[in-house]
Amino acid sequence: MSTFLLASVAREHLLAVRRRTPHSRPYTVGPDSLGSLSSESAGVGLQRANSDTDLVTSESRSSLTASTYQLTLGQGHLVISWDIKEEVDATDWIGLYHIDETCVANVWESKNRGVNGTQKGQVLWRLEPEPYFMEAETKICFKYYHGVSGALRATTPCITVKNPGVPVSVEGQVEDQSGSEHCRKLVSFTLSDIRASGLKKGMFFNPDPYLKMSIQPGKRSGLPKFTHHGQERRSTIIANTINPVWHGEKYTFVALMTDVLEIEVKDKFAKSRPIIKRFLGQLILPVQRLLEGPAVE
Repeated sequence: MSTFLLASVAREHLLAVRRRTPHSRPYTVGPDSLGSLSSESAGVGLQRANSDTDLVTSESRSSLTASTYQLTLGQGHLVISWDIKEEVDATDWIGLYHIDETCVANVWESKNRGVNGTQKGQVLWRLEPEPYFMEAETKICFKYYHGVSGALRATTPCITVKNPGVPVSVEGQVEDQSGSEHCRKLVSFTLSDIRASGLKKGMFFNPDPYLKMSIQPGKRSGLPKFTHHGQERRSTIIANTINPVWHGEKYTFVALMTDVLEIEVKDKFAKSRPIIKRFLGQLILPVQRLLEGPAVE
């Protein structure tokens, strides 16, 4: 085969590949969409960028640093600086985590203001005692994530945060804080095989029910609204029934024990008419009761 013919065939092949793979902008992976991760993927975490491996030199590796690694609450603040070597995007974000946390969805706080797609930059981070720094000493770190791919670009070393308002425990005088600490920790849980029964019928037909579920702060918790609040999941629609069962569907949430899970049952139908949504019922469950009690019917 002649050189000209080989070049022509190769060019046609390349054009065919390009036609099959049109360019499109990937889905943004940010703090607000972390709840949509499955429990399995959340446990493993998002992919790590190539710069955070031993395949590159330290000079070409992305870095995330803090202005100090010993901070006393009320006596200063943190400045988090980044130097990213790989691709960046305006949707990049930085998350605050407990040093032992491995689940990307269990972020305490996050910021993308100031993280505006520049290779280098910094953001001011003020830490408040509640609800995460209620012990005499808490160890944390910050993680920088690429907003488009979700890749972990860089992580700070361990930062020790001291709360002078909490007395240091000594032998024989250990303060019992297990109850309050338990309520301040984020927990992950998964609901499956949800069912409803005896839903209200329409005048001429049965409803087409679906579930709308969300995590909200408990009214009596006294805590402000945090990043994980407002997580929302929607089930599939079960057609023409007053006793729906969502077999095999799983919904994972991250919440505090003081939060509540709101479940709404709605009717969505479009039988040769505009889509109409009807409220069929609501259930509000404290997360603590949901996790500690028997299965809720």
